[in-house]
Amino acid sequence: MTTSKTSSTPALAAGVTKIMARHKFFQSAPKNTGLIIPEMAVFLKNDCKEGKWMVGESDYGSKLEFLVVHFSRRVSEYMGGRIAQGQLWLTPVAGDVPKGIVYYTLIKNSRSGRSGSLKNFGCQVAIAQSQGYDPRELVWMPKFIKKSAAITNEDGKSENASWYVIDWSWRECTAEEEKTLDNTVAIIQNPDQMELLFDMDLEATSISVDGMNQREILSLLNQTSSMALPAATD
Repeated sequence: MTTSKTSSTPALAAGVTKIMARHKFFQSAPKNTGLIIPEMAVFLKNDCKEGKWMVGESDYGSKLEFLVVHFSRRVSEYMGGRIAQGQLWLTPVAGDVPKGIVYYTLIKNSRSGRSGSLKNFGCQVAIAQSQGYDPRELVWMPKFIKKSAAITNEDGKSENASWYVIDWSWRECTAEEEKTLDNTVAIIQNPDQMELLFDMDLEATSISVDGMNQREILSLLNQTSSMALPAATD
């Protein structure tokens, strides 16, 4: 009778990834238990052409739920005109976007300014506030909604086009998400941490209008405004 040889190394359970041992030099660094604000700000792109979330070249699908750390209004050059943008600093609590990091994303309206992701967000913020909530204590659940219409192309011909707009809903935090909320509040309460919510590339291509009233922002959006904007880049 022959017996099978048993390996001295236990097999890994299905679906379990073996974690390599850390080098002792790096083990001395304390393990991070809060949120990381990267020195180089990480842009979480909401791709309105594909209806998904992107970090660099990585596709993280369409599902995301997050807590807001900070919201800022901006004005930038766009397609030969000027548009209002919303800059959302956020950290995920659900979905495939890696957690534990503070990202920012940009939302805007249609070129006419009468509808779009920014308007939709503003409506839901107002509803949340009317019910006694601060938008930063809620979990936000963006959803990509597909739109289509006939548009005039550069040749003056009509063609069908499709794109995505973000619709928004929100909910209260679960007990498990309270720890992440504690971490966002720790950032909000710390002026030094809030100073880290800064992206040099974005600052070079747009202007923050926080602190301006609506008429001042409207004047800046006017293409004939004497206030110069940074040069737009792709």
